[in-house]
Amino acid sequence: MAIRSEEKVQLSENPPREIVTVKVLLMGELKRWAGRREVEVELPAGSTIRSLGEKLAVLCGEAFARHALTKAGALQPHVAVFIDGVQIGRLEGYQTVLTDGKVELMLLSSYEGG
Repeated sequence: MAIRSEEKVQLSENPPREIVTVKVLLMGELKRWAGRREVEVELPAGSTIRSLGEKLAVLCGEAFARHALTKAGALQPHVAVFIDGVQIGRLEGYQTVLTDGKVELMLLSSYEGG
């Protein structure tokens, strides 16, 4: 089939990237430091827990970053991280890849007790 000269074919130079939407639930002191209980973050597919920490530093403010993150932007060891109810130590730790479109992630400061 020939394309007439009036018809234009649009080629995308940058194909759309898949996005993972992560719903982060903040508990205890994390909630107080961030000033909110919940934050929704969009990350490129294939992002890890470590890259989520870097994004949270920007979205949740200085108090959150100072208490919950290392200087490198990783989550502090005292912050317990669960993805869909599974502690990340049972997965791939901070290298756990966030997948499946929407992931609920709960951050619980582990020194608060239960």
